Amino acid sequence: MRTHIHGGRRRRSPEIPWLLIVTVAGIVVVVVAALFFFTGIGGTFAGHISSGTAAAKPTTTAVAASGTSASTSSNIVVATTTPVTVPSTGVYVTVDYIGGFTGTYTTNGKTTKETGSGTRMYEVSNATGSVTAFFQKTDSTATHALTVSIYKNGNQLASNSTSAAHGQVTVTASV
Repeated sequence: MRTHIHGGRRRRSPEIPWLLIVTVAGIVVVVVAALFFFTGIGGTFAGHISSGTAAAKPTTTAVAASGTSASTSSNIVVATTTPVTVPSTGVYVTVDYIGGFTGTYTTNGKTTKETGSGTRMYEVSNATGSVTAFFQKTDSTATHALTVSIYKNGNQLASNSTSAAHGQVTVTASV
């Protein structure tokens, strides 16, 4: 019989290797489940997220471009935009870009600086001679167009656009 004189350490329990194996297996299962969930391979939940907002209950009706309803088997979200109504009198510069933009418009030697996003309409008061508008994207997006137009009495006189990253647009029209 063997005794421990100096309070020797106990031998490892045979359960420790199993604990390590179970822990590693559990981590692997969690990683695989996360991959299935976030990539959409394991189900259709990823298809129910639209424009950064989770839909509580998916719909099966899509709005067609002509404005009529049609039943479909997939979830289609159609973004609608309200068209800009240019007043029938006066001179206006319109800028349309989904991201941020900055720029100026000049008439009669007076320059006005503007910054914004979306669709903006700027009235050019006391405009005579010519109007020049210069606008630039403030981001590097190359997917969406920056469009600048000049209107007089509801009629478009000039328009130009770019989709380039940090793209610039210059438009000039005689008013």
